[in-house]
Amino acid sequence: MLRIGLAVLIGQCCIHSLPTLPAPSVAVPVLAAACIAAAALRRSWLVAFVLSAGWALLHAELQLREDLPVELEGRDLLVVGRVASLVELEATNPRFDFEVEHASEAEVTSRINVVWYEAEVHPRPGERWQLVVRLKRRNGFANPGGFDYEGYLFRAGIGATGYVRAGDDNAKLDEPTWRYGVLFARAWLGERIARSVPSSPMLGILQGLAIGDAQLIPQDQWRVFNATGTSHLMAISGLHVSMVAALAAVLGGAIVRLPRMQRYRMTAIHGQAVAGIGAALGYSLLAGMSVPTQRTLAMICIYFLARWSRRHVSLGNALGLALIAVLLIDPFAVLSVGTWLSFGAVAVIVLATGGRMRKDGVFANFARVQWAATAGLLPIVVMAFGGLSLISPIANAIAIPLFTLVVVPLTLIGTATACAVPEVGSVLLGGAAKLLEWAWPFLSWLAARPLAMWYFPDLPLLQAALLASGALLLVLPGAWPMRIAALALCLPAVLYYPEPPARGAYELAVLDVGQGLAIVVRTHRHTLVYDAGPAFRSGRDTGELVVWPYLRARGIRRVDRLVISHGDLDHQGGMRSILDNMKTLSLSLGPSVNSAGIDAERCAAGQRWHWDEVEFEVLHPDASNAYTDNDSSCVLLVKGRGGTALLTGDIEAAAEAEVLARGLGRIDVLVIPHHGSRSSSTDDFVEKTSPRLALVSAGYRNRWGFPRREVVERWQSVGATIASTVESGAIEVSVPTHGQIAVRHHRREHPRYWASR
Repeated sequence: MLRIGLAVLIGQCCIHSLPTLPAPSVAVPVLAAACIAAAALRRSWLVAFVLSAGWALLHAELQLREDLPVELEGRDLLVVGRVASLVELEATNPRFDFEVEHASEAEVTSRINVVWYEAEVHPRPGERWQLVVRLKRRNGFANPGGFDYEGYLFRAGIGATGYVRAGDDNAKLDEPTWRYGVLFARAWLGERIARSVPSSPMLGILQGLAIGDAQLIPQDQWRVFNATGTSHLMAISGLHVSMVAALAAVLGGAIVRLPRMQRYRMTAIHGQAVAGIGAALGYSLLAGMSVPTQRTLAMICIYFLARWSRRHVSLGNALGLALIAVLLIDPFAVLSVGTWLSFGAVAVIVLATGGRMRKDGVFANFARVQWAATAGLLPIVVMAFGGLSLISPIANAIAIPLFTLVVVPLTLIGTATACAVPEVGSVLLGGAAKLLEWAWPFLSWLAARPLAMWYFPDLPLLQAALLASGALLLVLPGAWPMRIAALALCLPAVLYYPEPPARGAYELAVLDVGQGLAIVVRTHRHTLVYDAGPAFRSGRDTGELVVWPYLRARGIRRVDRLVISHGDLDHQGGMRSILDNMKTLSLSLGPSVNSAGIDAERCAAGQRWHWDEVEFEVLHPDASNAYTDNDSSCVLLVKGRGGTALLTGDIEAAAEAEVLARGLGRIDVLVIPHHGSRSSSTDDFVEKTSPRLALVSAGYRNRWGFPRREVVERWQSVGATIASTVESGAIEVSVPTHGQIAVRHHRREHPRYWASR
């Protein structure tokens, strides 16, 4: 059964790795013929592979048909439906999923994700509402090392995102129905927990452990979890579900032994099975049925049903059946990292502990399991998150017993008690919160260690394959020569460093930060970051979400100079995250940037420096400081042996004229000023610079319509090739010492069938 489960997994992976889906008129005959051939060969695993591929292809086609039509983007639409997710009630701008029942336009997707800015009334899960929304198609940043938000939305079945328009047409129509009972119960329990510990900084963690709602966990706590390798504890994991099921099974077996229950002729096995499966199902539902809970629930059901029928099911067969069940229920589960971590953890633990001739003590087994999970999941963790917590074994040795044996039981009992006796529930939940508060300083101290995290650049296929092979050998029982061989296989990945530009050459990357600007210039041994992108109302920013992951993916561990061109939020919003997360040697700020409390120099015309035979020169602004905010932007010229590049910030017509007055001539690579606004790119500036390549950083369907069509045509008229982050995602330009300038478009090089463009 494990072999069939792996065939199902591979079949779905083959479909979800396609850049585009084949037409049904082609796919159906091919899959049908392949299935007949596999059946004729009597290869059950091959039949499973073909059927699994067809199952994934069918659901992918149906999911894509739910995408919002292009013609409905940016229009006010009246929709009626129900709130289909948990909502943070205290948020000023609540965000939630909305299941559309009908709309003013029949083609609106059935599930959308919207934010309600400055909401006076907070919708509750399951309520039926009429809303006026403005939507756009699935959209996310596309950068090396970045999170695939479009893929996340696609897997969640969301065909459009947007916001609720203010107006009198927004109205609540009905209360929740039984269909949303579980969702409403999760929200109700979350409110009970919030009332029990209203002022505790650990409220978000308690809600995450009890109902799988991590909305209130602040970013600084997530950073501690990630740096210590304990973030898995914040998912209602298989360990937690198994613990609840085991306790319920013990209780169920004891109840069946009561004299009154004997009349029903039930054995202890029956009581254990009913109670264990029921508790696991209930807890998994409260957790939102994440992939780890689905896997654990499936394996618990298999275990108890096998005991009920007095059959023996090997662990391998149980894992295979659970894998098949999860992938049939959720054909997009392979797109979730949780799937690989959950099933991978069970697999490596089985490999590490199975077949041993001697029995070890509890602590030795615990250490072996921790080692297996750390080493065996290394390839998945590195490929998914780009880094590994080096202090994870130490942190988990303390956190796992604390959470599993004390905090989780106390939280669950306290939550249940708070429903009936709020005063007692508050005491129990307060105790769980206090334990976390006592342990938190130690976890924070571990997370702050200089080598707490080791980051890997994006690994080529060969190094990734060697790392996976080495991790597998490390997990398998064996003698020391095999361990040495395993470490040798891991070394190419550990020591890998992307080849930097040659001396006199440089690379320039315009990152996809939406409506904003962030540029990375890399020479042989130095890195410059020009602008840091926007910050958002949620508290996140593109310094954390885009720039830092990109630098990690390219193997950059230090920023030699950070330049913030001017004070607009879409240029300086991510500055603080870069300074906090990346060693930065010098900081240069435009005149309009607030430098209070920051050790920085002012960006001014005439500043020059040389890195690795590449010259950098600031052309604007001069010391007079007689400029508007946009025109005060720091303009930077980069000169290498093979060509020049001009970074212009948001300068407009007046500043463009001053830059030209300094004798600026033709440029090879130019970042179009002010995202392609009409107030910039004057005829004189365009004609005299006449770049071969003109780059635009703009947001998808931004409210200003950047880049303006007439501006794009103006640059094209002088022979410039236009590339925009809207269509290309991150744009990486290599300017060698000699030869042609090379351009890489991230969306084109990493196509996904679910991408909106």
